[in-house]
Amino acid sequence: MAEEKIYPYAVARIRVLEKNLLSKQTLNQMADEKEIESCLRILSEHGYDSVPEGNARDFEKVLSAELSKTYVVIRELVPEEKFINIFLYKNDYQNLKVLLKQEVSGVDGKQYIVQGGTQPVEKLKKSILDRNYADLSPIMGEAIEEALELYSKTQSGQMIDIALDRGTFRQMTQAAKESENEFVKGYTARVCDLTNLKSFLRMRHMNKDFGAFMNVFVEGGNISSSVFFSAYGTDNPVDQFKGSRYGELLEIGIEKGFTEFEKTCDDFIMDYVKSAKYIALTLEPLIAYLYAKESEIKTVRIILTSKLNQISSEIIKERVREAYV
Repeated sequence: MAEEKIYPYAVARIRVLEKNLLSKQTLNQMADEKEIESCLRILSEHGYDSVPEGNARDFEKVLSAELSKTYVVIRELVPEEKFINIFLYKNDYQNLKVLLKQEVSGVDGKQYIVQGGTQPVEKLKKSILDRNYADLSPIMGEAIEEALELYSKTQSGQMIDIALDRGTFRQMTQAAKESENEFVKGYTARVCDLTNLKSFLRMRHMNKDFGAFMNVFVEGGNISSSVFFSAYGTDNPVDQFKGSRYGELLEIGIEKGFTEFEKTCDDFIMDYVKSAKYIALTLEPLIAYLYAKESEIKTVRIILTSKLNQISSEIIKERVREAYV
């Protein structure tokens, strides 16, 4: 294994930025605010861009800008490191979904394009148009070809999603292995496992057979497909995961429903990345900060969207994720 590099300046900079992360108390305060404008003021006090007066509903631009700033900071601190791509691939593959569906349907999907991928959108668009993927990674090219082939056989846009989701996780897993960083590999494996647990719950709830589950199963986790196969055929699938935290998570999903399950899964990952607080010089604090910021923005989006939909403060607070600080 390669010797770990140290980044004292980068870690010191991240420690400063961590002080501006939103605490659970602050997130709950936002949930208690009666007006969305008050929530936005709290965000601006923590370094977020301000929303022009009278445009409170346009908060998505503020959240996107904050996430973009985070990516820029990480790239500037460790420009030679590629671990950030693990967080960006999902944006590439989201854009590929939009572009492929746009091609096969003829419906303009530009409103669903997201920023912050590893590849410019125009480059992805040209690769698809030319059917030439030489400038993309082999995994990405193969995923596009698989998506097009599955669509040609089924005429189902869902099959485009399935093929590209598999590509996303293959790409993440490969990048994690290439990083030779155990923390990164542990993070990615957990994300894959939780993705499969979510699919498992959905498919069982929809009374789909195991073959349907395997269509959406992603490689890269620690739970093998054989464990899911054993769990699929039992009345109490939790028994197959006994002795692991995943069993506890699955039990929550079965007993309390999918909304609570997703929140608990997010908190599970947060518990893992919090261990980076005690690491002084290597990459882990940067990785943890990036996840913490993504999680924070996701939670803020839940709060603000709930406010727009006039959901009660108590229900919003039930949906608030654990914070890094």
